[in-house]
Amino acid sequence: MDEIDVANERAEQITNRAIQLVLRSLPQAPSSGICRACGEPIERTRLRANPSAPTCCDCAAEEDSERQRRRKLGGRG
Repeated sequence: MDEIDVANERAEQITNRAIQLVLRSLPQAPSSGICRACGEPIERTRLRANPSAPTCCDCAAEEDSERQRRRKLGGRG
C-alpha cells in the first residue's frame, strides 16, 4: 500500500466519522407509539421521556441485556 492509498483510506475514515457525528446530531422522528419488537403500545411515560423510543420498556430491557451479554462474550455468542 503506497502513501496515496494510506491517505485515501484515512480521508475515508475521517469522512465516515464526520457523517456519523452529523447523523447523531439530527433530531429523530417521533415514535409511532408501537413497539417495533413486540407490536404492543409503548408506555406513555417512556414516550414522554423519549419521544423517539422505538421499543417498549420490556423490549428495550431485553435488547440491553442481549447487548451486554454479547459484549461480555466478546462477540462469540
